[in-house]
Amino acid sequence: EDIKPKDILTQKAFENAIALVAAAGGSTNAQPLAEKAGFLVLKGNLFDFAIMKSSVIGADFRARYLSDPGKEDIFEARAIVFDGSGDYHARINDPALNIDEHCILVIRGAGPIGWPGSAEVVNMQPPDALLKRGIMSLPTLGDGRQSGTADSPSILNASPESAIGGGLSWLRTGDTIRIDLNTGRCDALLDEATIAERRKEGLPPVPETMTPWQEIYRAHTGQLETGGVLEFAVKYQDLAAKLPRHNH
Repeated sequence: EDIKPKDILTQKAFENAIALVAAAGGSTNAQPLAEKAGFLVLKGNLFDFAIMKSSVIGADFRARYLSDPGKEDIFEARAIVFDGSGDYHARINDPALNIDEHCILVIRGAGPIGWPGSAEVVNMQPPDALLKRGIMSLPTLGDGRQSGTADSPSILNASPESAIGGGLSWLRTGDTIRIDLNTGRCDALLDEATIAERRKEGLPPVPETMTPWQEIYRAHTGQLETGGVLEFAVKYQDLAAKLPRHNH
């Protein structure tokens, strides 16, 4: 019958499924497969959209960052900002950065336009000095992606990305970031006047365009919050419905 997935997975079908589960009590009475698992959607003055992989928050990470009495699931950290993975690898062990367990590692220039194509670089390791102390992970934040098998509780897919003026573009090493998982907020603790002045300084550098395909991609690709795809491509979703004409 030439039925395709999009013919079945329609908005009405999802609405019907939600109604059925709600009627059966599944939405509120079913037991979760794991406590505090899945992903959290965050927003704040650093981005309009980002996700945090909460399923990999281990007991040690929760005890260190998310368990202060009266401030459960809230923490503040000093930002250490890197411009791409090359900068991260070159400076992560720089003693001048004074990276400790109260820091959050931030990588920018890793989004669809900045890289280009976005990159799996947000799950950054702590410096060697912390690894030797048994601190195996720090909070991380970035406008790129990370592997689905990564065990780092990263905040990733930050959109809009720094390359087009997103909040990470004006963030500086030493700034304090406050993350509140209860309200889904992630904010740099800076006043609007300071942010406005920093925006005047321009955007961080990004690698030059190296191929015509990169130029096309950078000109037409959206942000990760909408899929990081060629925005005009939605016009061609039914491309296989009929054969294109032969070119020979």
